[in-house]
Amino acid sequence: MLYRPRLKNGKLIPLSWPVAAYRLLNHICWPLRDDASYLLRLYDRFFWAFGFFIFMQHNDAELRYIIVNNNNLDEMLICGPTYLVLVEIHLRAFQLGLKKEAFKRFLQKFYAEIYIDDYFIVFTFILRRSSHPKLYANIQKSLRPIWFYSLLYFSTLSSYVIMPVVNYLNNVKAPLYKMYYPFDITPNPIYVAIVLSNIWVGFTVITMVSGEDNVLSEVMLHLNGRFLLLQQKLRHDAERLLHVVGDRNIADGLRRRIIEAIEENVRLYKFAEDFEREFSFRIFVNLSFSAGLLCVLGFKVYTNPMASFGFIFWICAKIMEMILVGQLGSGLIYTTNEMSSTFYECNWELVLLKSGDTKANVRLMKTLLLAISTSQKPFVLTGFKYFSVSLTAVLKVSSTGVELL
Repeated sequence: MLYRPRLKNGKLIPLSWPVAAYRLLNHICWPLRDDASYLLRLYDRFFWAFGFFIFMQHNDAELRYIIVNNNNLDEMLICGPTYLVLVEIHLRAFQLGLKKEAFKRFLQKFYAEIYIDDYFIVFTFILRRSSHPKLYANIQKSLRPIWFYSLLYFSTLSSYVIMPVVNYLNNVKAPLYKMYYPFDITPNPIYVAIVLSNIWVGFTVITMVSGEDNVLSEVMLHLNGRFLLLQQKLRHDAERLLHVVGDRNIADGLRRRIIEAIEENVRLYKFAEDFEREFSFRIFVNLSFSAGLLCVLGFKVYTNPMASFGFIFWICAKIMEMILVGQLGSGLIYTTNEMSSTFYECNWELVLLKSGDTKANVRLMKTLLLAISTSQKPFVLTGFKYFSVSLTAVLKVSSTGVELL
């Protein structure tokens, strides 16, 4: 029923646990398989609409609680963080759910063309195995801190899962969040429905936050790895030409390698543009809400730490999320910014010195100038061109939250 990522050769991708949880527990966002039946697609659209209604109902109930307690700052601050998170995920999750087919096509392209497996098959004159175990291991190592803060996000659910049991033992019928309903929720059928909807909303929020962060980070790391492999290949080809190719053909040989590198660079940049187009809106919403959320969370933890146990996990996870994702964005900016330097440092001057073909030298220099001029602009992942995913940007957002506090 649900889409499962595969490589181009059909091999299943081993999903990290946050992405696996995202796939299995968040049907609002995760796409269906290509061969899903019409009835399944119809059910999927119905579930999206029904989920939207549940989020609207939660939005209304939490807003009513804030309005009712507008003279009690402590009570308002208890509801404030959950309400901000609810609105943020309402926007992000249902925008993604509305366009999940485009998200699936993006994932298919990523895993088929960009994803760096522990090994892959390439064709040259013969079939051979080319592996990048060190790069793959570095990518997996870079993802571990992101898995850790995903665990912190899931830890915030513990209090909401335990609360129904505590309420039952104390014979209390109250929602799991600070909410005010304009009707009586004490009848058993209504109360059970409300508690189940509270739990479902909680899992939808957590899986959306941790799952999309992991997908975003994984794409940035593998895309960054592809640019690194491109730079490494160009340097290796230039070195090999100086030691293997004859003097007369060396300039044209380097020119062909530069053209191949330009084509690969263009292909990676086109994917990067698709990457930004897919995530731009959700990045904008995420960073837009982050400053206010950090301010409210920090103030609540500071004023009443004993009653803010779940919030402590969330604020730690939020700060780690912003710093780690921003660091990955800065790394991608740095790597793509190095492409023009890689072209310039491909030993073209030694090739010109060794080559005896003047026309080939002119062709090489024209191609080299084209390569340098078209690769001078680094790729910067942004949210609607307003926020950039970089360490500098997220530190500014964090400092804004502290200033508001």
